Amino acid sequence: MVDRRTFLKIAGATLAGTTLAQPLSALAKPYVPPEEAPPKPPFIDFKPGRVLASSVGVYDSLGVKQRRLLRTVRRDGIISVAGEFEGPGTAHNRIWYQTRDGFVYSAWIQKMEPYRTPKVYTDLGDWGMWVEVIAPYVRTFAEPSWQAKFDYLYYYGTVYHATTAFVDAQGEVWYDTYDEYADKEANIAPTHHWVSAKYLRRIDESEFEPINPRARDKHIVIDLKAQTLTCLEGTREVLTSQIASGAAFTINDQVVDFSTPGGEFKAILKMPSRHMRGTEEERNTDAYFDLPGVPWNTFFTYEGIAIHGTYWHNDYGVPRSHGCVNVPIEVAKFVYRWTQPVAPYDNDFVQGDLPDVQATQIIVTPNTAA
Repeated sequence: MVDRRTFLKIAGATLAGTTLAQPLSALAKPYVPPEEAPPKPPFIDFKPGRVLASSVGVYDSLGVKQRRLLRTVRRDGIISVAGEFEGPGTAHNRIWYQTRDGFVYSAWIQKMEPYRTPKVYTDLGDWGMWVEVIAPYVRTFAEPSWQAKFDYLYYYGTVYHATTAFVDAQGEVWYDTYDEYADKEANIAPTHHWVSAKYLRRIDESEFEPINPRARDKHIVIDLKAQTLTCLEGTREVLTSQIASGAAFTINDQVVDFSTPGGEFKAILKMPSRHMRGTEEERNTDAYFDLPGVPWNTFFTYEGIAIHGTYWHNDYGVPRSHGCVNVPIEVAKFVYRWTQPVAPYDNDFVQGDLPDVQATQIIVTPNTAA
């Protein structure tokens, strides 16, 4: 068992349409018997997608030789996307999304739900509440003001503990979100970031309720060769998802292996939100990362390896992490609610390594081809 301060110190550095022409008049319409009325064109449910790479290309078709680049969209730009289509790509991912004018590769697009104005709270109670970002991104500040010092961008799907609310002179409500990240050597202490409440939704207590808590023999199998995660109740599969596990990165001209360790583990800790950040040694290298609000974390090693949601790529089926098991946010949330120990709403550090806790087993099968 490890206490909160020790674990956070160790883990913090490790994780890391065609338009129909209108008729000239009603008389121009041919008579069509009701039973032979032509079918309506299918409804295409476009949703906003955020660009996750430095830029992505939108092409007019999926043909490798015939396609033409229509436009490029830079990081954090928004593209309306729909459906999934097979096209050119890597062996693990050949999925493309339809856009209003063509197609875009799925690996660097985060699909989102359209923004809906949330209910805003001015009294968060003694403990506060969990919130989720519902805009593509939102700026955060050191004080509850748009003119204050800029801190971070919070991205869609990230999760935070809002502790208090503040109403400014213009009547805008701000939430104070807690940032637990600390690094004594880098002189970084836990802090707070203020964010406009209109870009966050309150996560309801019902979203923390355990899934099938009475099921027996719950366990997770992570296959590093197949790059899959499977949740089982006995021999019955209840969820399967592609993953992105640990990979190798170059740090100061040295290749460092961050492969996810194989073996048998337990869900030793659960945190709804975690600020993950690379070490100062990794800064200015391709290994560095600084990711606030990583959602729905289920840790299974004391070195900080976890199953967690991912908002910086959408490319699963290939290793690309610092050791953690990257999964889509909705998969991470399922795992968080399905595994033991049960995680109450008002607890941001739920330990599974206590004597009286039957923590869910997590089996990681190694990549024998590596």
